[in-house]
Amino acid sequence: MKALSLIAGALLTAQAFAGPAIDKEFTSMDTDHDGKVSAAEHASGAKMMFGKMDANHDGKVTAAEMTAAHQAITGQAAKKSDMPAADKIKAVDSDGDGVLTADEHAKASASMFAKMDADKDGFLSKQEMAAGHAAMMKKQ
Repeated sequence: MKALSLIAGALLTAQAFAGPAIDKEFTSMDTDHDGKVSAAEHASGAKMMFGKMDANHDGKVTAAEMTAAHQAITGQAAKKSDMPAADKIKAVDSDGDGVLTADEHAKASASMFAKMDADKDGFLSKQEMAAGHAAMMKKQ
């Protein structure tokens, strides 16, 4: 369970999923406005987030870039209880180089989606997304 939490926390790093923040994130990912987020919509949202975190557009996200992007993406400062960016990266850094690549991020996003899809229907409800992110964004 600890590994799952680390993987998921690494993905949508900059999101503090409570109240208006989850509403904003869910709405932005639900591009077909059907009240649920598909795996494809989730992957697309994760790709956009990676682009926002990759400040120098080199195809990699450092812990400093991830930390700097947090407030801009979520609209709120990181909490002390949130997992540090370096730990989020470490959890999915498959080559151990200390940075998050777009491929590592995409693979972790797919894993995160599968874990959050509690009822295994292939979609995330707003409640599934909120519950999943709330659990995964805490320090382990």
